[in-house]
Amino acid sequence: MSENGVNSNEHSNEREGSSKAALSSLISTMLMSTLAVSITNIALPALASSFDTTISAVSWVVIAYLVSVTTFIVGAGVLGDILGKKPLLLLGVGIFSFASLMCALSLNFWMLVTARFIQGLGATFILSQTLAIASASFPKSKTGTVMGLLSSTAAIGTALGPVVGGFLLDAFGWHSIFWVLFTLGGINLALSSTLIPIERFKYTGTVKQYDVIGTLLLGLSCLLYALSMTVHATIAPLSSAVLFISAILVFMVFLISQRKGQFPLINLAFFHHTLRNVTLASNFLVDAVAMSTLVVGPYYLTYGLGLSVTKAGMLMAVGPVLAACSGYPSGKLVDVIGVKRVMLLGLSQMFIGVICFAFLPVRWGEYGYIAALFILAPGRQLFLASNHTFVMSSATKREKGLAAGVLNLVKNLGLMTGASMMVGVFASQLKNANAAIATQQELGAAFTSTFLLAGVAIGASLLSIYLFSNKASEFH
Repeated sequence: MSENGVNSNEHSNEREGSSKAALSSLISTMLMSTLAVSITNIALPALASSFDTTISAVSWVVIAYLVSVTTFIVGAGVLGDILGKKPLLLLGVGIFSFASLMCALSLNFWMLVTARFIQGLGATFILSQTLAIASASFPKSKTGTVMGLLSSTAAIGTALGPVVGGFLLDAFGWHSIFWVLFTLGGINLALSSTLIPIERFKYTGTVKQYDVIGTLLLGLSCLLYALSMTVHATIAPLSSAVLFISAILVFMVFLISQRKGQFPLINLAFFHHTLRNVTLASNFLVDAVAMSTLVVGPYYLTYGLGLSVTKAGMLMAVGPVLAACSGYPSGKLVDVIGVKRVMLLGLSQMFIGVICFAFLPVRWGEYGYIAALFILAPGRQLFLASNHTFVMSSATKREKGLAAGVLNLVKNLGLMTGASMMVGVFASQLKNANAAIATQQELGAAFTSTFLLAGVAIGASLLSIYLFSNKASEFH
C-alpha cells in the first residue's frame, strides 16, 4: 500500500475514533438531561412536606422544567446553527450545572421552581445540540444507528430516574438529588470540552442574525400552550380555552414576523417539505399516546386492578426499560432496510400495541398490561429511530440545529398534550371525578375507550405517512 493510502487510512481511523469519542460524551450528556426529568417525580411528596405546600403547587417542580424546555428549544437549536454547536452545548451544560446547584441550595419553594426553570433552559441547549452534533459527526449510512442509540439513552434516563431518585431520597434526602445532577454536570462539562472537536461545527454567523423578537413570540406561544395543557396544576385564574386561544393568536403573529424578518428564527421554507411535516405531526401524536400510557395507566393499575403503589410503579417501569432495550436495534434496522419500511413497521406495531393496551389489561390484568407494552414500546422506538433519522438527514447542514429544535419541540408538545387531554378523556367517562370510588367496570370501560381513541390517532398517522411516502422519491 502506498504512503498516501496509509495516511488516508490513518486519517479515516482517527476521524472515526474522534466521532465515537464525541458520541460517548453526547450519550453521557443526554443521559443527564433526561434523568433530570424523571428523577424529581418520586421526590414530590417529600418536597410538598418539606416546603409545606400543596400537591398542585409542588407539581410545578416538574412543570417548570418541561415548560422551559418547550419554550426555548427551537431558539436554542437555531442559535447553535449561528454561533456553533459545541459552544452552545457547553453553555447548556454550564447553565444546567449552575441551576442544579441552585436547586440543592434552595431556601424556599419558589426558589426551587425558579432554579428548575433555569435548569430546563440549560437542557434546551443540551437536547438541541446533542442531536445536531451527532447527526453531523457520522455519515448518513450510520445516522439511524446513532439516533437509535440516543433514543435508547433517553429511555434509560427516564427509567433510571425514579430508581436513582428513590434511593437518594431514602438515604440522603431530597437535596442529594440535585447534588448528584450538579456533579454529573461538572463531569459532562469536562467530557464535552475534551472529546467533542469544535472545528466541524464552527459557523460564520453572528448573534446579530439571531431573531430575538421571533424567539420571544414563539416562546410566549409555547408557554401559553403549555399552561393551557397544565391549567389544572397552575395558580392562574385563566381558563384553559382562553390560554389556548391566546397561544394560537401569538403564534399567528410569530408566523407574520417570520415572513417579514430579514433573519427569521425559523426559515419557513423548512416546512415546505410536505412529507417531513407529516412525519413531525405523527411524532406529536406518537408521543402524546406514549405519555397517555404513563398518566392513565396508573389509575387503572391502582384503582381498577387494586395493585399497591410499589407494584404499580414496577409495572410502570416496564415500558421505559423495553424502550431502552429496543432503541439501538431499531436504529440499526433503519440503516439496514431503510427509513420508510421501519417507520411504517413501527407505526403498524404501535397501532396493534395500542389496541392491545385498550383490551388486554381489562381482560387479563397486569399480565395483559405487560403483554401490550411488549408490542407498543418497541414499536414506538422503531418509529422514533426512523423519524429522527429522516428529519435530521433531510435537513441541510445549516438546518441541523433547527431540525433538532423542532423535533424536541414537537416531542414536548406531544407529551404535554397527552398528559392533559388523555387524562381528560379518561376522566370524562367516569360517573364520578374521583377515580378511587369508581367501579372496576367503569374504570375498565373508560380505559378501553381512551386507548381506542389513541389507536385511531396512530392509525391516521400510519395511513397519512403511507399515502404521502408513495409520492416522495427520497423517502426510502
